Amino acid sequence: MVATPDIIPSDLTLEIGDDISPDRFVAAARAFFGYVNELAKMLAPEGDEPHWRVLVRDGSSLLAVEAPSTPPEILSAIYTRAEDSLSALIRGSVEDANLSEPALRHAKTLSGLSEGTKDRPLPLRVWVRRKPVEVRPEIARTIEEDWRADYNDYGTIEGRLETIQDHEGSLRLQVRDSLFRQNVRCYFDEGKLPFAFSAFRKRVEVSGIIHYRKNGTPISIEVSQIDTLPDDSELPSAADVRGLFKATP
Repeated sequence: MVATPDIIPSDLTLEIGDDISPDRFVAAARAFFGYVNELAKMLAPEGDEPHWRVLVRDGSSLLAVEAPSTPPEILSAIYTRAEDSLSALIRGSVEDANLSEPALRHAKTLSGLSEGTKDRPLPLRVWVRRKPVEVRPEIARTIEEDWRADYNDYGTIEGRLETIQDHEGSLRLQVRDSLFRQNVRCYFDEGKLPFAFSAFRKRVEVSGIIHYRKNGTPISIEVSQIDTLPDDSELPSAADVRGLFKATP
């Protein structure tokens, strides 16, 4: 059964077609919630991301989210980006989609699921303000093609070191980039591990070969150097700076 606007439970809802296996249903749900959460991280002020509440309509395959305590202007920005980004991907433009790397991965997962199995497509639609945007298989192909068109260059990123992990035999950091507001994977050698631990949850500057998407968004970096930066609380305030200027002859 195809959903109609009158049965959509919220301003941001995923409609999943009938005859879907439990594991694919769970995969679609995770990708949708992941997509929504990444949009919130990009658009909501840090620390003020929406606390989503999930709504499930009885007798349907509709998964909806709402955040009643979040300011309307933040939700409006998230809803608009959710619709505009999917529409841009359908048109074949990853750059116009303006999404973080994790958000693109979730959109790609949804798109892949829409291909269905055994020549039976799985209808997937994201309803934004009760208007549907169809999730099509070509979205995944657009993202794959864009990822193949990326480039490398030496550079520096700044952000907060949030994660240190051993990933498939290689050491990896996750630094939350302060400009793009997304996590960048940082690969480094064993010798830098003690310094990485000392810099955990601090602002850092990481230099090395950066792997970019073609729109300039950093994806990962092969680390040659890590330096700690002063925390925001350690930087002089505007009043301090004015005082310095007054003291200058």
